[in-house]
Amino acid sequence: MIPLMIDFTGKKVIIFGGGAVGARKARYFMDEAEVLVYSRSFHADLLDLPVFKQEMTLVRDISPICSLIRDSELVIAATSDPEINASIRDACRKEGILCNVAAGPAGDVVLPAKICGKRYTIGISTHGSVPAVSRLIREQVEELLPNPDALIDLGDWIRSEFRNTNAGYDRILHDALRDPRTHAELSAGLDQAKRYVREQYAT
Repeated sequence: MIPLMIDFTGKKVIIFGGGAVGARKARYFMDEAEVLVYSRSFHADLLDLPVFKQEMTLVRDISPICSLIRDSELVIAATSDPEINASIRDACRKEGILCNVAAGPAGDVVLPAKICGKRYTIGISTHGSVPAVSRLIREQVEELLPNPDALIDLGDWIRSEFRNTNAGYDRILHDALRDPRTHAELSAGLDQAKRYVREQYAT
């Protein structure tokens, strides 16, 4: 597996299956991609999501599936029938489209647990085998670094503030970002963290 960050803005993601799993997958993409969900029924969690929903009885014949997915960027097979999911995967392979399979034969794409902010995205995966472990790692990262956006803002400030000085901004950037006191000051506000870094490292 190779982790990649892909911009799905304006791209189409098709989900087959409107159950709880399909709802979770729709929520994963809905803030960025155009999401379409095909299913014979829809879980309550899906009803209020701002995604396109169409009732459809899914069959194991790949021909109608191929016609539905042709202009999509990613397809997710999230039905409760592993054989239908396998047909969806086969249709994707025929059309050259990446596929994530929730249950059944593995597809090409695994969706990681993710932590997102304004300026960062962190993905964590067990290759689909034990999602609970991915969630545990995500929770521990969130506990360790409760505000990465503020840390990135501080890092940007250090680079701009000390780049053209003799203080050695690479050293400051390395040391200050690892300093527990920096994190403590940052929890009280960016300006307070800047003052601490300037006093502690800019000498």
